[in-house]
Amino acid sequence: MNLKDREPFVKRLPKGTCLRPESALSILHAERYAYAARRPLNIFITIKFPKSSRSGERPYDVFRKKFWGNTQRRWNTMVKDARKHSPFDAIAVFEFPPTISTTGKRHYGPFHVHWMVRWPIEKCERLNYFLRRQYQREFGVAPPQLIKMGRIRNSPAVIRYLAKGIDPPFAKKLHLNHRPQGPINHRRIIISRSLGPTARKRKRQAGFDPLPKKRKSYYKKFKKYDLNRILEI
Repeated sequence: MNLKDREPFVKRLPKGTCLRPESALSILHAERYAYAARRPLNIFITIKFPKSSRSGERPYDVFRKKFWGNTQRRWNTMVKDARKHSPFDAIAVFEFPPTISTTGKRHYGPFHVHWMVRWPIEKCERLNYFLRRQYQREFGVAPPQLIKMGRIRNSPAVIRYLAKGIDPPFAKKLHLNHRPQGPINHRRIIISRSLGPTARKRKRQAGFDPLPKKRKSYYKKFKKYDLNRILEI
């Protein structure tokens, strides 16, 4: 994204306190490419984390190694010889939003991740079981409200919901409504390689458009995000 495309007279937020415009554009393009490749992300998962794990590792590292990594391995085992044509597709965004306590004091939390993934609907119950078992191993207990899983009904609207923490001056350019998501001292996003720039470049070299513009009017239809309409929970 060209930094000249920012909205004038809107102050930028410090690095580490918002989703950079390049990162926002990356997840928007990744979702769009998944749709173009006929591999739409159909499952939405939210996981809330405590401050640290039993091992002392950051929740970010635990998610990347244990939750994301193990889920990817299960996918590869499930598809077996079809991995080349059916890779593991997923996008994750971390958030630490500001909240107001009952005493009127401002604080941040809970730290959580929103995760879009492609997974067979009939096998979601089993995936939910594995995620909860992993959560108990890493953090102790896993009450129902800490891990939520739903079916995505409107993928473009969901990815825009995930990109809401974008740096304010660039929100209007990408048709996003900025909402602050707090300070995070590590990467805010994870995108599977199958949806990254290299995969899109290969698709373009093969003569296909990895980022079709067919859904432009469809995007604009959903400027406000009602997750009860977007997800089947």
